[in-house]
Amino acid sequence: MIIGISEREILSTPNDQLLGETVRTKYFEAKSREKDRCEVCGRVSPYGRDVHIDMRIGYVEGAGQGCFQPSVCGHP
Repeated sequence: MIIGISEREILSTPNDQLLGETVRTKYFEAKSREKDRCEVCGRVSPYGRDVHIDMRIGYVEGAGQGCFQPSVCGHP
């Protein structure tokens, strides 16, 4: 994953601690927008990491996101 921070953001941040907090915040925001993948076939699921597991199709507790297209992947 690539996280971008502009020169303006760097120069306008008063100290390194706040700059680190800015970068960390950007990282977690980007991570939450990422989509999970099927643990078997690797296809990208329609579910972001912030979607609760009870709202997903194919999620197996303790194993991770299963395929949301069982007929394609073969994962039950």
